[in-house]
Amino acid sequence: FTSLLADYLLEGIYFYNGFIFFYNLASRMLMPGSADIFKMINRDELSHVRLYQKLVPEAMQTFPYSLDKLYEMFETAVQHEIKWTNHIVGDNILGITVASTEHYTKYLANMRLRAIGLEPLYLDEKYNKSPYRHLEKFSDTKSGGHTKANFFEAGVTSYVMSSGVSGWDEI
Repeated sequence: FTSLLADYLLEGIYFYNGFIFFYNLASRMLMPGSADIFKMINRDELSHVRLYQKLVPEAMQTFPYSLDKLYEMFETAVQHEIKWTNHIVGDNILGITVASTEHYTKYLANMRLRAIGLEPLYLDEKYNKSPYRHLEKFSDTKSGGHTKANFFEAGVTSYVMSSGVSGWDEI
């Protein structure tokens, strides 16, 4: 169970401040190509998160675990991510601060806990909303790759599967 939870934390907490860095740059029309690449990586990570959000609750019903240990693992992951991001970025990037990094990381932890049926770790109401809502349009994680782009200047980034083939047996 511990390994499964650690994987969920890896996929669901770590990396995301790095994604925000590139979306922040893209919001200022800087490095849009890099942001597009990170968009695809972000979507891939979220597909793993969704898988773990199905596996972890099943594992919680099957294997013994300590709720205290689970919350301790979340707290440790949050503190590591905050410390690392502040070491790399700190207050040196317009639009990203030490405070917004902490806020966002705790927001993510609460969201990941709720997704597996548990109570949030951080009870302050502010951790129910992302401090980076204005950057969500750059991540395109909710629309499934349907952002508009100039056909001749953009590559395909949609992960939408074809409906022409319904399974492996038809291939």
